[in-house]
This record gives sequence, C-alpha cells and structure tokens, in this order.
Amino acid sequence: MKKKSVMDHKTLLALLGLGFAVLFWAINTVIAKGVIVQIKPMALSLFRWLAALIFIFPFALKGLKKDILPIRQNLGFLFVLSIPSVAVYNSVLYMGAQYTTATNIALVVAAMPAMTLGFAWMVNRQKPRVIQALGILVSLAGVVVIISKGSFAMFMGFAFNLGDLLILASIASWALYSVLLKKRTIPISPISFLTMTIVLGTLCILPFYAWEYFLYKGFELNWAIFWIFVYLGVCPSILSYICWNYGVKTVGSGTASVFMYLIPVFTSIIAYFFLGERLFIFHLAGGALIFCGLILSSR
Repeated sequence: MKKKSVMDHKTLLALLGLGFAVLFWAINTVIAKGVIVQIKPMALSLFRWLAALIFIFPFALKGLKKDILPIRQNLGFLFVLSIPSVAVYNSVLYMGAQYTTATNIALVVAAMPAMTLGFAWMVNRQKPRVIQALGILVSLAGVVVIISKGSFAMFMGFAFNLGDLLILASIASWALYSVLLKKRTIPISPISFLTMTIVLGTLCILPFYAWEYFLYKGFELNWAIFWIFVYLGVCPSILSYICWNYGVKTVGSGTASVFMYLIPVFTSIIAYFFLGERLFIFHLAGGALIFCGLILSSR
C-alpha cells in the first residue's frame, strides 16, 4: 500500500508539471506573436536559449563536473535529442507564426498527440491503449470546438498555408523528441541533461541566425525586449523542459502529449486578461472536453 501511495504522488506531480509546462509554452506563443515583427525567428530562438543558458549554467556546473563521464559516453544521443527539442521546435514555430493565425496554430497543434503515438509505435514499439486513444479523440473534439468557434461551416472552411506546414513540422519534431526521450536512459541529473541539450541545440541554431542576420540585420534592444528574453529564458526554456521531461519519464509520451491540447485553452484565457479578447460558450465547452480527454488519457 505504501508503494502504491508513492507512485500516485509521483503521477500527480508529473501531471501538474505537464500542466505548468504547456501553460508557459502558451504564454511563449502569445509573446512570439507580439514581437515577431520586431525580432526575426532565429534571433528570437537563439537569444532565448542563450538567456536560458546564462540562468541555468551556475546551477548546473557542479552536476556537469560530476556527470562528465556519462555525458561523454552519451554525447551523440544528447546531440540527437537537442536537434528536435531545442534547435527545431521553437525556431520553426517562430517561423510559422509569421505566416499563419493563432487559430490555425491551435488546429495544427491538435495533431501532436496522434503524431506522438505514431512515433512511439514506430520507434519504441509502444501500442496505444484503447482508453488512451479515446482520450485523444475527446480532447481533439474539444480543440475543434474552440478553433471553429462552435461553427461547422468555419471548420470546413479551414485551409493550410506555408505557416501551417511549418507549425506541423515543429510539432512533429517535438513529438519525435518526446518519444526519443523514452528510448534510452542517460544516467545524468535532469539539470545536466537540460544544460547539455541547450548547449548543443544553441550551436545548431547559430549558423541559421548568422544567415538571418546577414539578410535582415539585428533588432533594437530595450527594457521590454530584455524582460521578454528573461521570461523566455527561464519559464518556457528551463522550467517547462524540466517539467516535461519528468512528466514523459513518469507517465509516458502518449499521455504527456495530450497536455498539448491545453495550449488553445490557456491561450484563450491569457488573451482574455491581457489582450481584452472575450471568452464565449464554445471556449468553455471545448475546455471541458479537453479536460475529460486528459483524465481518460492519464488513467
């Protein structure tokens, strides 16, 4: 009985962590839409991760020294993990935000759990359970209600563009990362793991930023931009990744991926308070369906 209680506590902590991770990412999406005109995608991605590295490195230094041997032994796999998680996911997301709307982004994000289950089946031979698949379908229905504003005609009129395809590539990269995370256990501390993926992923972004700078030059730094990078460096870059990694290892990539359905819900609430956008009955109905789907998928 005691062991069961400990496992329940770990599961609850993992689910709460996944919720906070997607909340920080929802805020990240809103910020990206607001500053993408001032700051180009590769610059936003690079300086976000540089800010994260500045914050995390003093806390990680001791652990990095202790984990130096397993880091060397698993450097290739760490590099593989850094590409879809740090280098590709946010960079391509920021690129897509230039060409598409928030509504379209929300619909494309809805494909992520299905992608994760597909990758889990191909890479880890992990077949989805019936209740997991049912939870994904219920949550997907909630997302459709939100992005279509409860209108069937609006949903049928949806059309893909370049931005949607870029968001789709971004989501696919994150789904692949979530599955690869379960492929092999690296015997290092979570903070060492995150620091190494940030370092390796940032190095991958650097040549693309150099190309972007050559074409468009830089951006004007002011206090507002400075505090945006502080937030991006701490919450969606460090805290979200720690929470997500722990959640995936505890409850699995399939269950964790369903939490991505909360992004349109959180985005609607944030927009209501900070952008003055109104909440409608379809937001509440869609949010209720998403919540029910999360409960089914996490059982």
